[in-house]
Amino acid sequence: MKKFAVIVHGRNFLIQDQEDKFPGLREFYIHAYPEAESAEAAEGLALELVSELMKTRKMVRNAPENAPVLLIDECLEVAEWPDCSRPLSGFVFIEAAKKG
Repeated sequence: MKKFAVIVHGRNFLIQDQEDKFPGLREFYIHAYPEAESAEAAEGLALELVSELMKTRKMVRNAPENAPVLLIDECLEVAEWPDCSRPLSGFVFIEAAKKG
């Protein structure tokens, strides 16, 4: 199996965890490090890993009509794993730009 480093970009996430009193609209980046036969398969695994993590943490508060989006920002095959957590790094959250 090949090793991949995938950057996943989340957009339009209404996030609220236990410490937040008020939810906020945020974007985020997170690295995923799946093993797969191809880059396409690695991208799919990365999206599944991030989706499952978000469901497990019960952080997303979006209404069904305002669904969040997960995108692949970059996918690279790597020879060795970086010195970090696998299969997912920590989130880097960004406050979403306000429209208007």
